[in-house]
Amino acid sequence: MGPIPQVLTWGLFFVLSTFFAPMGIADQPKQNALTARQILRRMARTYAECKSYRDSGVVKTIFIQADGKRTVEKPFTTAFVRPDRFRFEYKQKKNNNRTYRYIVWRKGKEVQTWWDVTPGIQKPELLSLALSGATGVSSGSAHTVPVLLLPEEVGGGRLTDMTETRRIEDAKFEKVECFRIESEYGKRNTLLWIDKKTFLLRRIDEHKEFDNFRTERTTTYDPVIDKEIPKELLDFNPPEQK
Repeated sequence: MGPIPQVLTWGLFFVLSTFFAPMGIADQPKQNALTARQILRRMARTYAECKSYRDSGVVKTIFIQADGKRTVEKPFTTAFVRPDRFRFEYKQKKNNNRTYRYIVWRKGKEVQTWWDVTPGIQKPELLSLALSGATGVSSGSAHTVPVLLLPEEVGGGRLTDMTETRRIEDAKFEKVECFRIESEYGKRNTLLWIDKKTFLLRRIDEHKEFDNFRTERTTTYDPVIDKEIPKELLDFNPPEQK
């Protein structure tokens, strides 16, 4: 058999390269052409379809008044394995220099919580109830990602439901290339930083105006998706009873 004509060689290369290309890439608009709404939909699907997820992060809120500023930091962690393993914890160091913990945990149908402010193990009927109890005191971190992971189970507003959104210039956060999506609603301004590779949240900037003060809040995430979750990250592990 003689040599294969060059035109057939290039044709075969094109067919093979197309066949073995990563699934979905041809169906997605180029990243530079994605709109804010398309990015948010892709982010929602990424969280809702993942097999496992874990993160660590911190919510940093600066309260700004006429007489000065005050900063509050609340570190948190999340661990999740579909369909029914979940653990969230946030911490806060208060004026007495004591660190307070709030834990929300689920395994199967069993849900348990722990909070130093009201010591003792509580057993809410639903994970959604447990998370709602932790949402305000955690400055939102108990709700922001869990509602994306479990949209059919956890109620409340989602970042992906934001209105009046627009995509602004991309930027790096901790060396990670991110889409940036801005939303303004009333006296609240929100800026999302979304990893361009994974479509996971890396940072949220929020500015709110009140009658006699304003807040500047930054929530940062170090997320990992679809990797094995170490057992110890899913253990309930409340403080020992005294």
